[in-house]
Amino acid sequence: MGGLIVESGVTNDRYIKAIQTKAGDLRVVHHALTYAVTDPDASVNDSSNDFFLNEYAVGKNADKYPDGTGKVLEGDARVRFSFHYHSIGEEMVDRTDLGMVLYPEGEEPEKVLYSRQLGQAGELDIPAGQVTRHDGYATLYLPGRITGFQPHMHFLGKRQCLELIYPNSSTEMVSCVNFDFNWHIVYNYEDDAQPIYPAGTKLHVISFHDNTEAHRGNLDATNWTGGGSRTLDEMAFGWISWYDYSDEEYAAELESRADNNNNN
Repeated sequence: MGGLIVESGVTNDRYIKAIQTKAGDLRVVHHALTYAVTDPDASVNDSSNDFFLNEYAVGKNADKYPDGTGKVLEGDARVRFSFHYHSIGEEMVDRTDLGMVLYPEGEEPEKVLYSRQLGQAGELDIPAGQVTRHDGYATLYLPGRITGFQPHMHFLGKRQCLELIYPNSSTEMVSCVNFDFNWHIVYNYEDDAQPIYPAGTKLHVISFHDNTEAHRGNLDATNWTGGGSRTLDEMAFGWISWYDYSDEEYAAELESRADNNNNN
């Protein structure tokens, strides 16, 4: 693990249309996270007050945001790189890059987009020879609209589902996808299929891990596996991209979708 902070080259507030964190040496880069840093006294290893920009994980390409949305990059913000390297037993040199496509200077998107890891499962207990389920939750305090979903697990990851639990206790399963550690894929919803939700909705991330010999990604089905930051440990959460609505915007979108359903 390690990190560094560099200048962004941006002096005025700008908005990001597309972004990619591109790993240098694929043999050693497990993941790389990038953040916008606005605190001039920020510590190189503390991203708690930063604005998350982008993630590289194995097999991931660029993120292109829906039309009319974008992430903010404040003027004079610096960029933090946070690395997770995997040892291969020899000294290496890595150069990981961050590329951004920006809106023209002075142009703002209709909606500011956010991305964050949500629905982190608690302690992971994955016995040898078993398939396990782990549940994580996050409360969405404002109404909004989900634009993308990216599962995150490690070698034993098998499948992940995203469910919304509404304030009236009804539920909606919005996505279930298979998982392959070699392809960290962002699933971007079509405009008319982007899940919308009222304030107080709970996000429910359901992760399945397969610690059996039948799972081709399993290096040793005779070993117990738990949670941790090493590649051989496991994780269970979703990267969620969304933007917020006002109560009035949510009500209008809900009515519009109901009308469209009635006309189809």
